[in-house]
Amino acid sequence: MTELIVPLKRPIVGTFIHYSLITRLKNQNYKFKSYNRLLELAKASVEAGVTLFFFSIKDFDFKQNVIVGTSFDIGSNQWKQDYYPLPDVLYHRAGEGSNKFIIEHIEDILDQYQVMKVNYQSYFDKWEVYRDLSQIDETSKYLPYSVLYQEVSDLKNFLKQNNEAYLKGVRGGRGRWIFRIQKKPKGEFEYSYYVNKTITGQAESWEDLVTEIFKFFGETKFIIQKEINLIKINDSKVDFRAELQRDGEGKINIIGVSARIGKNQSPITIHSSAYPIELLLKEFLYYPDIVLKELMTKVHQFLFTIYESLEKVYGTFGEIGIDFGIDQDGDIWFIEPNAKSAKVSLMKAYDQETFHQAFVNPLLFSKYLYMKKSNEFDKGLMRSWEYEDEYENDRE
Repeated sequence: MTELIVPLKRPIVGTFIHYSLITRLKNQNYKFKSYNRLLELAKASVEAGVTLFFFSIKDFDFKQNVIVGTSFDIGSNQWKQDYYPLPDVLYHRAGEGSNKFIIEHIEDILDQYQVMKVNYQSYFDKWEVYRDLSQIDETSKYLPYSVLYQEVSDLKNFLKQNNEAYLKGVRGGRGRWIFRIQKKPKGEFEYSYYVNKTITGQAESWEDLVTEIFKFFGETKFIIQKEINLIKINDSKVDFRAELQRDGEGKINIIGVSARIGKNQSPITIHSSAYPIELLLKEFLYYPDIVLKELMTKVHQFLFTIYESLEKVYGTFGEIGIDFGIDQDGDIWFIEPNAKSAKVSLMKAYDQETFHQAFVNPLLFSKYLYMKKSNEFDKGLMRSWEYEDEYENDRE
């Protein structure tokens, strides 16, 4: 490893990932699920004209405030490591896990050096999102009724009013921490959750149900949410993941909306087949063209409203994955946002060009942020010089 001497194209974008991925890249190991996405981002950096490197918590030198960055060398077709300065822009793609406090410490240092971020924050808390969006008139109508679980009576009261409930951990995605409950006529409760596969069971009593819930969640905080009567194909639920991103001009774009068909009896639609939304509604559910056009107009309006409302609450985002459902009456329901979408459904549903653009846009937006900041600095410098000239003239 050598210290970089050649000038770097600005902005410098540091992409934060898990250290296990860095180890694999360093060893030229390409056989892991997210490799294609990392390579796609590396190639997109050339197109966007930015310097891109990947790093983890183990690559940050806290004494020197430099980073051992891993980048893809197109000439040799290999991954290489070099020393990099602190980036101009942070692109956070790492999960937190047990390293939460180290990650927060690194982010604090980057904040001190005014490093910009593609996304203002790297995660969403489901309860905070529900609480905040429910106070905004434009978004409250899209939210399924939810409460934060604090004691057993919260769930008991909820199930008095509803025959089904979804319990969802306030943090975590990819189908983790989701537990579905359905009341049965004779006082039993059917439940299901997903851990590597769909697990179903039946609790014969209220006490048995509570035991199963606490075995599943442990100390994890969760919300209780009313079930959405989602549209179905052959008894399989359908929901949607929309990928929205800001481009090189800072404008919000809908990159794609993927329809996800869940497996039968599964409480989630992760690990499912995916199609562009228009294709599924027209070819699978036979929506007439006029109905489809009206619905897509509503979907687009909903997506922009949710995105802009999240930004009002939390700050600017370069990209957000938005999960939503459409019920049997054609009403749209917000499910949850994702600040670090893996873009798996987009890859399954859309062509390579669309998938590639989803990696170019965050880097173009990084460039936009950098140029905007540089222009503001130059304007400030000009104002300072003008003030000094006026001061000198006054003295004369």
